[in-house]
Amino acid sequence: MEKINNLFDQEITKTIDAYPSIYSKDDVVNMLSALRTSVLYETADALSNANNASITEQRFQDFSESVTKALENSINRGNLDIYDTSSAEFSINYHNTIEIENIDFNTDALIDELSDILNDQFVGYFGELQTNTENNEG
Repeated sequence: MEKINNLFDQEITKTIDAYPSIYSKDDVVNMLSALRTSVLYETADALSNANNASITEQRFQDFSESVTKALENSINRGNLDIYDTSSAEFSINYHNTIEIENIDFNTDALIDELSDILNDQFVGYFGELQTNTENNEG
């Protein structure tokens, strides 16, 4: 905003300091056109810089914590099968007790769930930063 105010101040100073005190319509139109171009450029630049700097460390930490909690809640509610029960191996021990010898971890289900959570949480925290690349490609 300060740059835009400075642009206006410069144009006002140029007008006051000019020797002839009578301006033609063309002079005023040219001055306003140049000022408008400068203001639009500075505004676009300021908006671009504001959008690039909107991910703060605190927002990223909040995002990370929400992803961790969402994954933990999904596992605790039983929505995610983290073990591949079809691969379980059992043995019968002393006093006829059954013991699990081996069971595989279901990494595919965990990765799929984590991917979904990351996408959902990212949109929730940083959705304003996403650009629609499908529209830009066509």
